[in-house]
Amino acid sequence: MNTTLSLGSLAVSSGILAAGLIFLYGVWLGRRDTGWRAARGVLAAVVLGGVLPFLLIQFAPVLFSSDSRSLTSLLLLTIVNIVGVLVAFLPWLVAGNWLEILRLDGPRT
Repeated sequence: MNTTLSLGSLAVSSGILAAGLIFLYGVWLGRRDTGWRAARGVLAAVVLGGVLPFLLIQFAPVLFSSDSRSLTSLLLLTIVNIVGVLVAFLPWLVAGNWLEILRLDGPRT
């Protein structure tokens, strides 16, 4: 199994896009400080999404066993893949939460 960290993946680039968009929305509303906090939160979710699969793989040594056809190995591999896909959407979930916070605060007059 290849565990190379790829910073050019779709999840990372879309997370960086989400951070930039939420920051621009905060600036547009006149809430630059809140937009900057939101962008940092989204970027932290991107980092967590990039690191979490590597942390999970350490707790699943069964995946590296020679008997990869066992039901336990397949179940653990499926769980790791599902968690990886869910974590890929984490930056957009965080951005959506911050979007709601910025929307409720409203524009600064």
